[in-house]
Amino acid sequence: MDLGTQNILVDDSFHFLAIIDWEFAQTAPWEVNHFPMPFPLLWSDEKIAVALKDPSDRAHKAISQQVATRQIYIRKFQDAERELQRNGKRLRQSFPRLLSSAESRIYACYNRIGSAGDGDEDLVGEMVRLAFGFDRERTSQYLTGLRARSNKQMERKRSSERLN
Repeated sequence: MDLGTQNILVDDSFHFLAIIDWEFAQTAPWEVNHFPMPFPLLWSDEKIAVALKDPSDRAHKAISQQVATRQIYIRKFQDAERELQRNGKRLRQSFPRLLSSAESRIYACYNRIGSAGDGDEDLVGEMVRLAFGFDRERTSQYLTGLRARSNKQMERKRSSERLN
C-alpha cells in the first residue's frame, strides 16, 4: 500500500482532492494499511509518552512532530469519511480507527523488520505486546521464554544430527 502523504493531493485547507500513484494498489487485508513514513507507530505508547513528557529527550522534537502530523492525517481521513457519509457512501470500517489499531501497528512493525538494524528486537517486542496486550515486563518474559524454547529445540536438533 502506498497511501503516503506524497500521494494525496490536498487543497489549501488540506482537504483531500485525489489519490495519485496507484502503481502499488492491491487487494489485501484491511489491516495492511498503516501510517506511512515519516510518522509510523513503531514505538510503544509508553515509549512515546516518555519522549513527549521530557523536552530534553533526544526524540522529543521528532516524536512531537510525528504525533501532530498523525493527528492531522487522522483528522483529514475523518473529514473525508464524513463527506462520504453525507453523500450516502460508507466505508465498512473507519480508516482513521484502523490506522491506530493493534493490527495495523503490528503490520507496520513487521514491514520494518530487517531495515531497523539493532531495532529489530524492539519491533518484535512491540509486535508481541500489541498482539497479546502485554505490558513491557510480560512481553520481555514471553520473549525470554520463547528464546529458551527455541534454543532447546536447536540443541536437540544438533544432538540428533551428531548422532546420525
